[in-house]
Amino acid sequence: MRSLIQKIHENICTKTGRYVRNTAGTIAVAFAIMVPVIVGSAGMALDFAQAYLVQQRLAQALDAAALAAAASYTDEADIQQKVNEFFDANYPEEKLGVTFEPTVHVQGNEIIVGGSAYYGTFFLHVIGIEQIEVAAETEVTKVLGNNIELALVLDVSGSMNNFSKINDLRNAAKSLVETVVYDDQSEYYSKIAIVPYGVAVNVGSYAATARGPITAGKTITGATRANPVVITSANHGFITGDRIRITNVNGMTQLNNQTFTVSVVNANSFRLRNSTNTSNINGSGYSSYSSGGTAYCTTPGCQYLYFQSPSNTWNTFQVSTCVTERTGPYAYTDNPPSDAYVGRNYPSAVNNPCLTSQILPLTSDKDLLDDHIDALVASGSTGGQVGVGWGWYMLSPEWDFWSDSESVAGEYGAEDLHKIVVLMTDGEYNSPYCNGAIARDATSGSGSASDHINCDATNGNSYEQAETMCDAMKADDVDIEIYTIGFRVNDYPRGEALMEYCATDEDHFYTADDGDELQDVFQAIANNVSSLYLSR
Repeated sequence: MRSLIQKIHENICTKTGRYVRNTAGTIAVAFAIMVPVIVGSAGMALDFAQAYLVQQRLAQALDAAALAAAASYTDEADIQQKVNEFFDANYPEEKLGVTFEPTVHVQGNEIIVGGSAYYGTFFLHVIGIEQIEVAAETEVTKVLGNNIELALVLDVSGSMNNFSKINDLRNAAKSLVETVVYDDQSEYYSKIAIVPYGVAVNVGSYAATARGPITAGKTITGATRANPVVITSANHGFITGDRIRITNVNGMTQLNNQTFTVSVVNANSFRLRNSTNTSNINGSGYSSYSSGGTAYCTTPGCQYLYFQSPSNTWNTFQVSTCVTERTGPYAYTDNPPSDAYVGRNYPSAVNNPCLTSQILPLTSDKDLLDDHIDALVASGSTGGQVGVGWGWYMLSPEWDFWSDSESVAGEYGAEDLHKIVVLMTDGEYNSPYCNGAIARDATSGSGSASDHINCDATNGNSYEQAETMCDAMKADDVDIEIYTIGFRVNDYPRGEALMEYCATDEDHFYTADDGDELQDVFQAIANNVSSLYLSR
């Protein structure tokens, strides 16, 4: 016997089939009528969604233009020009929608910028609606009354070449410059310094002042074709066992760019043995000496450093205009170099060279700042602790030896003066130093271990050094405001934690995962620094 459920199922199926057969024509007609309505509704929704997107992009472009113009804040004509420039930059022609020139109205410390755009419809034009016009308005309020000294401390290590991060950094940093540096510096000033950091910090022409002079080489006036070679150099000052580096000899060029051991020393001459002091240098088959040449010492403070690596190989690296962390009792202070020099840097010229990007002391020259940012080049490992230190030095009134007196920072605690460091990194700090070379206890990413020196970092690891320097900058008697940015640091938890630690507070710590977010972060910091805010 069939179950009750089976009977009910068969009854439903029979009646449903009969209904469908009897009403098929009616449904077809109704469906034919409804299709255009359904498709039209979907098309309208798409057109309105695209129009909304145009409105959102319009509003964002107006915000950026208004903030940039408010930072300049001269007369209304200049503001209109600035608004037009930034609006065009943030809403170029290839963007969706067609825009009209923004309107500007200045009222006291408020700048009101409005604009409109239209979107050419795709579906709605069928019913006679060719375009949808949208509008937006933004209002920026500027709080006047601050002098600003800001140091941009920017990670330009080799990893910044990945994903075009260095290009994103250039664009974002220049947007901050445009907002922070006043066009009119007559009542209040705003200056920015730039500290690019990688394996170390390149201080260029300030190297001798910052890290101290380098021991001069000794002039060579003769070299014998004998076994061993005898070098003539008046009052050379070398002693038996010293290692020296010889360069620029004419004639007997086999001596050039080699490291030797000094032996059998007289006041004005000495003999040459090989660098490991195991055999004499036999010059009987060398070319004849004709003129010139210099012999350099190879200990810390000399033009060259001869040192053993952890793998027991030997290196001779030349000093650079890059500098490293300061050691001793002044390591975490802003005392000037006249009290204690910062560290020298003997980098591997092949594997991990001194940065080409140099520091730029405080300036209000926007073109100079932009050119310096455009010239940033990413390379090498990351001695971030050195960058943090130089961010402080740029804002310290104790560091007053800059070539332009306008670059000397104001006194701590001066009325209406804000001192700010913006510290940015894309990952790990991995390169602490010993005697000017990367220490053997450096972490992964610090370059080839064969280029490291066989001693531990004098000040400990890079993170602890950076944290201690940040603590010193935030102390009450200094009170430097620190903004930090972790750029694509998701895979570097320790780097991200360092940025969070160094920030003045949680509201000063930012992360960015792509170029657009980095731009937004730099702009947000610029607005805060310049006392600009979107009031509507």
